[in-house]
Amino acid sequence: MGRLGLAILVLVSLAAGPAAAESDALTRPLVMHDSPTLPIPPAALSEAARARAEGVLNHQIFAQRVAGIRYRSREAVFEFLLDHPDFAATVARALRVGQYRLDRVGDEYVGDDARGARGLVRLLYADAGQRLYHLEGRYEARGLPSLSGEMLVLLEYRHEDDGEGGTVVDSSLTGHLRIDTPFVGALAGVLNGLARPVVTRAVERKVRRFFQTVARVSRWAYDEPAQLLAALDGNPDVPQGPVLAAFSRILLVDRPPTWVREPFHLTAPPSTLDGPAFDGS
Repeated sequence: MGRLGLAILVLVSLAAGPAAAESDALTRPLVMHDSPTLPIPPAALSEAARARAEGVLNHQIFAQRVAGIRYRSREAVFEFLLDHPDFAATVARALRVGQYRLDRVGDEYVGDDARGARGLVRLLYADAGQRLYHLEGRYEARGLPSLSGEMLVLLEYRHEDDGEGGTVVDSSLTGHLRIDTPFVGALAGVLNGLARPVVTRAVERKVRRFFQTVARVSRWAYDEPAQLLAALDGNPDVPQGPVLAAFSRILLVDRPPTWVREPFHLTAPPSTLDGPAFDGS
């Protein structure tokens, strides 16, 4: 369930850049925080959302926050994909950066990470700079007991000037996990304190690897939006409908054509002028 939760967060966080070195993708060290609290007042949640959140928080066996996730991003693109997570999953598959599927069914999404994790994703709360998701499902892998459980995932983000005329997103990810498989849940509760350093390092590696992929997609949309659209336009894996049309408008708005960024010369470039002269023979 934890893998599906993280996968879904990555999908709904897609803000979409050409591949960058790992040192460029995440520009600050990740910071891990133990036992985080939920910074959303209960009164801000609907009755059903509050019941789901409390059902996880009152029985959680693990909670952790990862902060300092930064990469180049445009706010309008970022929030469009947050608001259309099923489309974000389609974009990830079309760009060959993920195999995750999200299909909307009413107010929920049915998720499948193609690696044994399946479940439902619900948006419990949305506000400026915050999204709270509830995930419920099962994880099955060869050689391991089947796990069922629930997870709260909080995404917090803000866009900032990068000092070079662009913007970056600074985000954090908080997960609260409840395991409903009796034996596994009891064992995890016993080992939680003993295994905390190992779990912390493993979570950091997984989060960093996921968001390095997100950062590459983000830089692609930021630097080469027309190229990104060319990869989606006519792609049989991408529905050619109103959502793609709306995404295209947002992706290209206020973006100058590529030739604007090329140096302008009144004469031919020096390499041409320096060539052999025509001698008239």
